[in-house]
Amino acid sequence: MAVARPTGLTVGTRVLPLPVYFPSISSVKTALRPHEYLQLLSSLGRLKGQFLVSAFDLAGIEQPQSARDALASARQAGIVTLMDSGNYESFWKDARLNWKQADFHKMLGEFPCDLAFGFDEQQPPANADEHVALIAERWRADQAAAGSCQIVPIVHASANELPALCAAVAAETGVTMVAAPERRLGAGILDRARAVQTIRAALNELGRYVVLHLLGTGNPISIALYSAMGADSFDGLEWCQTVVDHETGLLYHLSQADFFAGQTAWGDDADLSFQARTLAHNLEFFADWMRRLRDAAGQGRLNEFCRSNLSPRAFRYVADVAGWSLL
Repeated sequence: MAVARPTGLTVGTRVLPLPVYFPSISSVKTALRPHEYLQLLSSLGRLKGQFLVSAFDLAGIEQPQSARDALASARQAGIVTLMDSGNYESFWKDARLNWKQADFHKMLGEFPCDLAFGFDEQQPPANADEHVALIAERWRADQAAAGSCQIVPIVHASANELPALCAAVAAETGVTMVAAPERRLGAGILDRARAVQTIRAALNELGRYVVLHLLGTGNPISIALYSAMGADSFDGLEWCQTVVDHETGLLYHLSQADFFAGQTAWGDDADLSFQARTLAHNLEFFADWMRRLRDAAGQGRLNEFCRSNLSPRAFRYVADVAGWSLL
């Protein structure tokens, strides 16, 4: 069933443009502490956008009032804030047994955000009906605790199970957005692209548009390909773990940022640290990349966007998956 992708998702009083990328803030595998990233993102006024922060990190943050102020300042500036359930960080911090849904609910109350991912179960029941029922039950509890903050359910399953499960969860809960981890879509990017296509087709059978978010997708090339296949929303840590070449969209080691300093005005800002200049450089890239991606989506030219921004070899593989002409 053909269901047109909307230009945006209504989030409270804001409209989040689609496709959209959320730079993620995490205490795992990053150089700065979460409150330092929060302060940086809320201070870069001319790079207004959106970001994701972990409930687990907020629970253990060193300066909770500073974090609350930074979140409030960001939201007042029009930045859409997304809270993760914290299960990713609790896993890597070996604290899964101590991080409960009630802890997540407490953070929802103490740190108001616009969107939040539901408290997900990474080892769900094998039975599909029981799986959907569990997600729906947790979603209702999370939404009751979240108030006006919209809860987005996460579905963990194999690639062949995800299409039916995502559609069933969206039908059961009535949500306008569902999420799935990119890593569960397949081993390689082409299998993952096919999986996104299949999930989009299953969601469209509902007769209404349900936004598809991919967890852990922060590579610009991957974002472009998955957008063309039917995904709409993404989050990832690449913005603070690597440096991006504005000319190619390729990612490099963070320490190599000096090679690309001249691509933005941030590289000459002596008032900012090397880290801050690099992150601002990356954020400016992602803002422009997503703007151009949205323009291409609106014009029905995502295939041309991929052709222009992927290498000829990569595009041949992508075109084969998508059914695009090479001419």
